[in-house]
Amino acid sequence: MKKRTFFISLFSTAILGIAGYIGYKTSQTDTATNESHLSLNVINKDKPVNVELRDIVDSIQYTVLESSGSCMLGEITRVKKTDGYYFVRDDFGLYAFDEEGHFINEISQKGNGNKEYVHLENFYIDEQQKAIRLICNPSPKIMFFSYDGEYLSTVRLPEEDGGIHSIMKSPDQDLLAYYPMPNDYIKIEHEYKKMEIKGNRLKTSPLLTMKDLTTKDIHYAFSASPMAIYKDTCYLLSVLSHNLYAYKNGEIKHAFQFDWAKQLPSTKFLKDRRNENFYDLKEKIQESGMSIGFTGIQANKDYMFISVNNENTLIWDGRQSVLIHNTYDSERNFHFPNIALTGGCSDENIGFYNADILCQQKKQLPSHCKKTPSSVFPLSARTYIIGLKETTTYALIFRL
Repeated sequence: MKKRTFFISLFSTAILGIAGYIGYKTSQTDTATNESHLSLNVINKDKPVNVELRDIVDSIQYTVLESSGSCMLGEITRVKKTDGYYFVRDDFGLYAFDEEGHFINEISQKGNGNKEYVHLENFYIDEQQKAIRLICNPSPKIMFFSYDGEYLSTVRLPEEDGGIHSIMKSPDQDLLAYYPMPNDYIKIEHEYKKMEIKGNRLKTSPLLTMKDLTTKDIHYAFSASPMAIYKDTCYLLSVLSHNLYAYKNGEIKHAFQFDWAKQLPSTKFLKDRRNENFYDLKEKIQESGMSIGFTGIQANKDYMFISVNNENTLIWDGRQSVLIHNTYDSERNFHFPNIALTGGCSDENIGFYNADILCQQKKQLPSHCKKTPSSVFPLSARTYIIGLKETTTYALIFRL
């Protein structure tokens, strides 16, 4: 416990030290821009800095994830951890592992049966019910399974509420649903909805209206990590926005705002291109020197990490922020261009490398795996799951 406390102090000192180095004075309070918008109080918004990984990481841990005929991991797309379980999703399915990396079970499988899915869009964890919930499309439904993979129940969604990309449970136990961009096949009117599940029935109410954009014939969600819980408040991102919306007690209370030199596209710019595929348009926006806004958020007990324009990361402690350009791992000669997008900054979402990266550096892996007792670092971990395209799958864990 002492080491954990010491490292938090070291991390805070590093952030404040960066502020001193670039010549900014820190402030202890937010400055309101209007009644409903507060400033994220970025102390170096015009001078993003680079950070060495070892300055924000406490230890590194390798864990072998068991491979078998029932579980041969492909390209990993999402990892979550809770109660000693790793839930690993790849291109083929969703798998449960224990804390030691032993394979437990596959959570459902692809198919047309009542307990199967045609397409697994995403999943979320209901810690109160000790259940893993699968968001399934295009036949919209949410299936409930135990952590060990036992089927529990299904809630089928009406057409107007289908197409959900991700769901988060707020500290108030409200379910918040995030939707993909509108396209030629699905009319999406709201970016977020509040959901209430009672038995096998679903009730929804709108939270944020979707912007007048389209992705044409592409199914595309603007953010893979649009929501995060920080200090008992759920925060939401919105497409083409520098606002961080605070949701509490059933409504959006206010927004925290980032006043950045790179401006968002104007209403006229978007109106003139309203029929263009936004998936391609966002690249044109960035090439024109404008920003596409906040693109992902992660949070742990101490900090929130906000991706800005897919190129920088804001680290926010609830009072002030530091803008990071990239994080460098000198031991592995590797840059993390955006630590908020890769995950690993969160208490729930576990980050991961692309498998090719580790294969190129496999000589630097230890010959055997060493585990740090969880009792030494009992709080949050910054974690990267690594899938090797060979005989073994590793988990590389950075502990904050």
